Amino acid sequence: MSQLSEDEIRQRQQFLREQRDKLLAMKKEAREKQLRETEQDCGSHRPVSARAARSALRTAAAQQSPHSAESDKKMAMRKAIAEKLRQEVIGKQ
Repeated sequence: MSQLSEDEIRQRQQFLREQRDKLLAMKKEAREKQLRETEQDCGSHRPVSARAARSALRTAAAQQSPHSAESDKKMAMRKAIAEKLRQEVIGKQ
């Protein structure tokens, strides 16, 4: 590569700055678009205060299906297996 003149270097710097600015502007626009879409999708559902948020969380938790007998059995089995593994590991040490 040959030596670049001062003018060519300045032109190259200016070109690269313009390209950087274009990329930053595109990324900023993409973030703003995503934010606008998210606000449109969820904006009306967002609680205004902490109290409203807590009550919304409680309501959502209550609407979920309560523990069934089958899930209780599964949890008991998992706990029993975990306890058995603990005893085996502690017993070997």
